[in-house]
Amino acid sequence: MQLSNLVKPIDQCTNDELLERLRAVRHNREVARPVAAAKAAKVEKKSSVKKMSALEKLVDSMSDADRLKLIESLKGE
Repeated sequence: MQLSNLVKPIDQCTNDELLERLRAVRHNREVARPVAAAKAAKVEKKSSVKKMSALEKLVDSMSDADRLKLIESLKGE
């Protein structure tokens, strides 16, 4: 069996067939990259933890009166 029997040459394809080939090639180019996704999630989690620890330190350093004011202002919103 020859390759020419399996695939129709591009110069003999209709516009619809060419568009379908392009869609297939574009779809096949998309590759799942689990390592990159895991790394991005890890970086996001790490920055989130840093932000929370900074916020916790800030709240811990506040006086009780300041905490009550903060709570009341947050309830009002």
